Amino acid sequence: MVDTRPFEAIAPNVVELESRKNLRSKIHELIDLTLSSSLSTNAIREHLDFSMNQFGPRFAAHLVRALQRDNAEEREAIVWLLTLLHEPTTIPLLQQLSSQEQQKHPIRLSASLALAGMGATKEMLSPNKPARLYAIS
Repeated sequence: MVDTRPFEAIAPNVVELESRKNLRSKIHELIDLTLSSSLSTNAIREHLDFSMNQFGPRFAAHLVRALQRDNAEEREAIVWLLTLLHEPTTIPLLQQLSSQEQQKHPIRLSASLALAGMGATKEMLSPNKPARLYAIS
């Protein structure tokens, strides 16, 4: 009789690694769709909703982590995806990322832009002062 206990301990790790790989792949797919397709905003939102249902809060957290890229176009796409997703669990992660001095300025700025797109900046949330909104053309 063959002892299968060592394989039983490895199996959950393999499944977890495969799940992380699928999650990263899905994020790359969404970034590529955003950058190179003519899908409507609603179609992208459906992809985001599907991914949130499939991966749960891990999806939103990995999307925030994906902001730590050197490519400006990809960061812009991720900011837009985060804004569309509008997931409340990403707000503390984005606030933390935007305030980390060791992060590069473009990454902190991208996190701040995502927060602004979600209406989650200090100015927007402050009950003391009405927010002053400006139009930029």
